[in-house]
Amino acid sequence: MSSFNVAQIIPSLESGGAERGALDVSSYLSELKLKNSIISNGGRLINEINKNYTAHFQLAVHSKNFFRYPIIANKLKKIIIDQNVNIVHVRSRAPAWIISFIKNKNFRTISTFHNVYSGNSYLKKIYNKQLSKVDQIVAISNYVKNEICTKYNLDSKKIKVINRGVDVKYFEKQILDFKIDKLINKFQIDTFKKLILYPARLTSWKGQIEFLEIFNKMKNDDFLLYFVGDTKNKSYTEKLQKKIQSLNLSHNCKIIGNLSRDDLKILYYLSSIIASFPLQAEGFGRIISEALIMKKKILSFNYGGVRDQLEKLDDIYKVDPLKYSDIPVKLQNILKLDDEKFFNLSSLSKEYISKSFSKSQMIKSYVDLYEQQSI
Repeated sequence: MSSFNVAQIIPSLESGGAERGALDVSSYLSELKLKNSIISNGGRLINEINKNYTAHFQLAVHSKNFFRYPIIANKLKKIIIDQNVNIVHVRSRAPAWIISFIKNKNFRTISTFHNVYSGNSYLKKIYNKQLSKVDQIVAISNYVKNEICTKYNLDSKKIKVINRGVDVKYFEKQILDFKIDKLINKFQIDTFKKLILYPARLTSWKGQIEFLEIFNKMKNDDFLLYFVGDTKNKSYTEKLQKKIQSLNLSHNCKIIGNLSRDDLKILYYLSSIIASFPLQAEGFGRIISEALIMKKKILSFNYGGVRDQLEKLDDIYKVDPLKYSDIPVKLQNILKLDDEKFFNLSSLSKEYISKSFSKSQMIKSYVDLYEQQSI
């Protein structure tokens, strides 16, 4: 019998890497038949929770209204007591602030820094640094660890790196033909053209508009470009759509929006190349490892958590950060790569990612950490 009972707190369960990490951990605990909890403001991913072992509590832990925090904290404390929770794992800054309003804590605290977080003003740094006011800090990559130590003046000995994990078995599993055909028909994909997939939530720093400019300059109607990701940022989504129209690219460029995990996997499979060119370094950049597990061609700016993943792999995957002039040539080089050479390259890449960035490694590391903190 385990000595811990953990509650993970995350603002919502709509989409994203932090959300996927929370679900992966709770799913593994459920497989071990260990009771655990997730506290969030809700979202479509609630349906993936194993309700036999994971209890979900809906609470406004996404709120950025400090005046509400004492009230939310009181409700949170009641859940913690009622569920006999002895470890609280916060996965975002707002929940970290909320638990600070709980007095006489009878539980250990863990936080995960999923990114470095932008903003260098005094107040912004204070807000961000609250995520470090816990018993144990986790960083999702070496990049994040190094950056938060510098930016927030943290002791590196207090930070444990647990790399974000990719579900190797899921992405290795063969996709049924009828599901592929169904998706092709749904999005009317011209399979005679090469598909460039750009998976990232639609927001300015993810770099969709900048890449669209590069795509336009390529002047090649043999390519399709699909933007896949959360479209909650309506103003940016509209801006991107208008840009597509103004460049007369509507015939071969689409905004697909958010997809189910299965549909995203199928689009990976159908893609000739998967691109990622954010304007600032990402904490991890999960799509890189997902694509490499599926032996897909990828091209990405080589910084942040992505650099951690690509560090020991071939330079053909890498573009120097913000060096847009190099992207068209790099794209052509990897697309023209000899089949045998790419087979060997992709096999080595997959093997490395499987050994270094798997979901099984991640969740076991968290469980070990929970055990250590509960003693």
